[in-house]
Amino acid sequence: MKNLLFAILLAIPSLVSAQYVNIPRYDSETTANHIMMGHVKSFCSDTVEFVVEKKNNRWVTSYLSPDAVSKRVWKILQKGKSRFTGSTTKGYTFYIAVEDINDDLKLYESLTFHIDQRTQKIYMIEVKL
Repeated sequence: MKNLLFAILLAIPSLVSAQYVNIPRYDSETTANHIMMGHVKSFCSDTVEFVVEKKNNRWVTSYLSPDAVSKRVWKILQKGKSRFTGSTTKGYTFYIAVEDINDDLKLYESLTFHIDQRTQKIYMIEVKL
């Protein structure tokens, strides 16, 4: 009886560690709606990598505080009508498009937000022209 109990106790850790770890889905649409209302600061990590696309496929990267990120994102969102356009990787990467108020086909800029799965905070924002 002791040998059977000992064998079961040895087998349990290998069965548990071999199981598939399920990553929960992030509710990116709710986060995007809060960001479009101007609540960016509460979703940012301590420093955020802010990447802006310039002309001729040139990218400018800067590391900003949540206050500076909030100001820059709000300035971009004020250019037109913003809307949530979709998400990938179980919601940990999502997109907000800034469109012309009168013409839905004219796109000013596209924002891509990357969420850290462990901390559930924004660690990188890409601005594409």
